[in-house]
Amino acid sequence: PPPEQRAAMAENPGLENHRIKSFKNKGRDVETMRRHRNEVTVELRKNATSDNPVVQLSAVQAARDYVISLGVVKPLLSFINPSIPITFLRNVTWVIVNLCRNKDPPPPMETVQELTYVMKKVIENKCFSFKILVDTVWALSYLTDGGNEQIQMVIDSGVVPFLVPLLSHQEVKVQTAALRAVGNIVTGTDEQTQVVLNCDVLSHFPNLLSHPKEKINKEAVWFLSNITAGNQQQVQAVIDAGLIPMIIHQLAKGDFGTQKEAAWAISNLTISGRKDQVEYLVQQNVIPPFCNLLSVKDSQVVQVVLDGLKNILIMAGDEASTIAEIIEECGGLEKIEVLQQHENEDIYKLAFEIIDQYFSGDDIDEDPSLIPEATQGGTYNFDPTANLQTKEFNF
Repeated sequence: PPPEQRAAMAENPGLENHRIKSFKNKGRDVETMRRHRNEVTVELRKNATSDNPVVQLSAVQAARDYVISLGVVKPLLSFINPSIPITFLRNVTWVIVNLCRNKDPPPPMETVQELTYVMKKVIENKCFSFKILVDTVWALSYLTDGGNEQIQMVIDSGVVPFLVPLLSHQEVKVQTAALRAVGNIVTGTDEQTQVVLNCDVLSHFPNLLSHPKEKINKEAVWFLSNITAGNQQQVQAVIDAGLIPMIIHQLAKGDFGTQKEAAWAISNLTISGRKDQVEYLVQQNVIPPFCNLLSVKDSQVVQVVLDGLKNILIMAGDEASTIAEIIEECGGLEKIEVLQQHENEDIYKLAFEIIDQYFSGDDIDEDPSLIPEATQGGTYNFDPTANLQTKEFNF
């Protein structure tokens, strides 16, 4: 929820929206629904005009569920027809978007199933207008954001082969919505991800990664970060499509939001990939732009990069010293040294471990203040406030 709603939740944990819950799902038979219709409508209107944003939100959610319980979906979907006047049809698709929008809770599963088959009809039928297509694809993106069960329902509708080509649609709004929808699908299982890959989805990504709209670049890299988090065959598909150099370019030159997604894509590959796949990553000169992100203020990004670097060093085996030399030459070692003082415990532990395992030698004087003290049980106490002295490392 928006900040003002979260604030209201914190201040009023017991809000009167319990009244909404009391009638939200009453009665499924026609007679019971008729009996409650008037009182429910009055209650919803009362809560929708409340000064409390949490109560307003709950009223809107309850209104959606109540309208669905009255059986609005089937007659609504019957209007999805090219012969219907375009202005009216646009209103119908906008209603459908709003039925799909909220995921907490999501629409009933039977409603999702009904909606997805009609959405497929709209997407595969090129008679519908551009605006109706945009609304329909956004509705799909909301449904695919609701967990693996809803993702599977969208897949089962058969819409994915018609959705993927929209990534190269001439209208940016269609591309954006389609990219979000397929991106949500690949957050599912490896099997669900493979359904999208089987539709030749990666062939659209050279253009998406070089798109003039930064938002498209960011969403495209986010999509690929979920592929590189998959199995080794899926990682190889990204490599074979020639997309790794383009991801690295975004890592180096994109705006920070895109760089962040690129860092995830690279780090995920170091976890999911085989040794030869990680070696290919290094050959594409990933380490210098990767190390550049070690000095950003976003702790999550720093940790993702440290994890990725450590994975690369581990995977390198006997060649770890070569990787360490690359890290040092591009200024990464100096940044890692500084991170030994970081306030985040996971970050300074990772930084210490990397230096201790890959940059320490008998000819190097260690700073005793940076060595963790052993405690009972074999664990270590790290002191993030220890004084740091810059050292020169020679290989």
